[in-house]
Amino acid sequence: MSESTTIIAPQTVERSSIDWAAVIGGALVASALYWVLLAFGSAAGFASFSPYSWNNPSVTTLSIIGAAYFAVVMMFSYLVGGYFAGRFRRPSEFADVSERESRDGAHGLLVWALSLLLGVLVAATIAGATARTAGSVAGGAAMAGAQAVPEGQVQNVIGSMLRPGPNSTTPVENPRAEISRIFSSSALTRGEISNEDRDYVARIVANQTGTPPDEARKRVDAAIEQAKQAAETARKVTAGLAFLIGAISILAAGAAYWAAMAGGRQREEAIARY
Repeated sequence: MSESTTIIAPQTVERSSIDWAAVIGGALVASALYWVLLAFGSAAGFASFSPYSWNNPSVTTLSIIGAAYFAVVMMFSYLVGGYFAGRFRRPSEFADVSERESRDGAHGLLVWALSLLLGVLVAATIAGATARTAGSVAGGAAMAGAQAVPEGQVQNVIGSMLRPGPNSTTPVENPRAEISRIFSSSALTRGEISNEDRDYVARIVANQTGTPPDEARKRVDAAIEQAKQAAETARKVTAGLAFLIGAISILAAGAAYWAAMAGGRQREEAIARY
């Protein structure tokens, strides 16, 4: 009688090619390092400014230094987080060098994405808590302001009816408040100042300064143009800041990818030695 031998092939356990433990760990390391370094930078910025000194750095200087520090902090944080994920993830099986490095780099990108989402979540949580605190304190004021809106519109209508004519010699009691009311009402309701309001403000300026009407009108037009230029400058600065943050974030993604591959190479070298 012949004996038969049955060979049972070992079962292979399928697992994901992504080591989520390493990704989460790298994201936590990058996020923690980012916020700690950002706190140190904020403290250094406040320490360099004194309200009792006339030799404080200019706003432009502080903005440039702040942007440079933000870029360095983000790049360094994602370098460390990406290296952590690549160095401590499970080694790939049956993969050549190029495939292994691609998977390591993919782990670095996941660290970047997850850490970025964590940062947005933390920022949104802080902003939400601040808004809730401010809302609870200013709730009564907001309700009072909402009730006062119709009254403000009535005051604008009454002010228009009682506005002195071009030939009137009656001085305005509070010219600054009158000009502020006209500018605020025009900006909120129409987004621009009408010619009638311009002429009226020019007459107030002429009576207060003793300048000719044409010169007063030029002053009013120049003030309006300065306000428009300031608003345009603020818009450009905001757009440039958003572009800068996006560009630095993309560079940080590349840094995380490269650092993860570097960590993977050191991991494989350590495995080969043993």
